[in-house]
Amino acid sequence: MIMPRPRLHSRKPIPTRGCARFAGIAVVMAAIASFLWLSGCGSPPRTGEVTIRVTPGTTTAEIARMLVDENVIDSERDFTGRANEDGIDQKLKAGTYRFERGESIDSILNKLEQGLQAPEGMLTVPEGFSLDDIASLVATKTAITRDAYIAAATPQGRTLPLGGATDATDLEGFLFPSTYNLDPGTDAASLIAEQLDSFKSETASLDWESAKKMGLTEYQVLTVASMVEREAKVPEERPLVAAVIYNRLNMGMKLEIDATVQYAIGSWKRDLTVDDLATPSPYNTRLYAGLPPGPICNPGIESIKAALHPAQVDYIYYVATGDDAGHHIFTSSYDEFLKASAASGN
Repeated sequence: MIMPRPRLHSRKPIPTRGCARFAGIAVVMAAIASFLWLSGCGSPPRTGEVTIRVTPGTTTAEIARMLVDENVIDSERDFTGRANEDGIDQKLKAGTYRFERGESIDSILNKLEQGLQAPEGMLTVPEGFSLDDIASLVATKTAITRDAYIAAATPQGRTLPLGGATDATDLEGFLFPSTYNLDPGTDAASLIAEQLDSFKSETASLDWESAKKMGLTEYQVLTVASMVEREAKVPEERPLVAAVIYNRLNMGMKLEIDATVQYAIGSWKRDLTVDDLATPSPYNTRLYAGLPPGPICNPGIESIKAALHPAQVDYIYYVATGDDAGHHIFTSSYDEFLKASAASGN
């Protein structure tokens, strides 16, 4: 907090010449002290971080006042003027922010405009987000950088909770989608540790023995679950999508799942080009038979359950109907598949 500025107190003059002389000196000294304070020479050291909460509806002027009170900036007027000049005074986002004392106004305004909050509060990771997606989300919602999160998402030095994951190059699939309460000191490593703990606790009671019965490792089933997560939009279709994947694997067919191509090119775009489909990546199941090397996203619990317990059907094809809900038509007939594809425009 800024210390209160020195005040000049007026007193009735004492009728003594010596005392009057000393009183005059005191007034001069106080005036000098006030000048030094205003010029910044008497300010406390500008060091350390402060955390400021901006609630919805807080005005730019109120934010400026908080920043001055916490000795982050010197002038409310400079702050509000710059926000006005840049046209962002109505675009500053609510949240919890961390600033360095003496941080530039431009840097502060950038954080407030972009919503670059301190790693504190709640972070919701949606089902089906990839490691890359989560890194971008974290960088937007917290003070953890995208690069820091990706760098921390490594299996090195960790014992992964599923068998068969010894060759995993990152933690894709294990970054469990959930809502996390973040403390002010939460960094990338701490957040990822929480996500791994959530994965372990949420999946501990699942029937992982089913993987062995299907001739797969637990990690391979997690890979199937990630494809189910990206492909199935309607909850009841998850076991059906899983069944198609396993049936095609057992028949030696390529999976030809568009979501794996999207993962390979690094974009979840809807319409894939001929060049996209020819992307030379082991994740591209249009080109290569078998499962991709690992998960293509971080699936939720229901998709993992579907991968462990697929529907008992002989379907080997599915086609999106094109409706808003995201339904598919499932079939074991290639002719029916072609008709469904033509009808839906796929």
